[in-house]
Amino acid sequence: MMKNKFLIVALFFLFGKYFSQGIISSNSFIQTCINKTQCFSINNSSTLFYDETKNAFYLKIDFNKFKTGQDTLDDWLDDLATTYLYFKAPLDKEQLQSGYSNHHIKTFKIQGKTYLNGIWHNQDIEMNIYSSEGSGSEIKNNQNIYDNLKVNFALAISPKDFKIHKKAHHLKKTIIIGVTLGRINLLQQGMHELLKEAYDHN
Repeated sequence: MMKNKFLIVALFFLFGKYFSQGIISSNSFIQTCINKTQCFSINNSSTLFYDETKNAFYLKIDFNKFKTGQDTLDDWLDDLATTYLYFKAPLDKEQLQSGYSNHHIKTFKIQGKTYLNGIWHNQDIEMNIYSSEGSGSEIKNNQNIYDNLKVNFALAISPKDFKIHKKAHHLKKTIIIGVTLGRINLLQQGMHELLKEAYDHN
């Protein structure tokens, strides 16, 4: 019993520490077509992470945050709301941290993997990154270098690939998920729990 209480206190402390560090969510949109009707929602529903120890970039999408509170608009999202979407891809730290002088936009063609509904699937994306601080190479006032970076990209998923096409709303058309002006959080020790199985997947 005492051991369980200690574990609960330890977890509370750790998660309190994470959120006190200010994990920043990013603006995202989701779009698809159902019965010739365009369905669209936008919200701060994604979180971006970069792990310097693995040179790995992560996206985590919480579909529940796309819900508007109006049943007629939210119904189709119920087919996605019981799971998170993760995207994981290698991204070289040196490339990510330099070369942003004169507001230069860097474009990366990335081969990664998307996880949804218990299934991994290969996924290629094109990502644009730029720095709001010109050079992007200086660290000021205890900020890390990623605080100045903004990220834009989109990924397209097929419901059939992730076996969600047989759920209640029979989603069949391609689902587009995009991140605009995304903010990267530096993944620090212990924070890998926020990424669940996506962190250790090869």
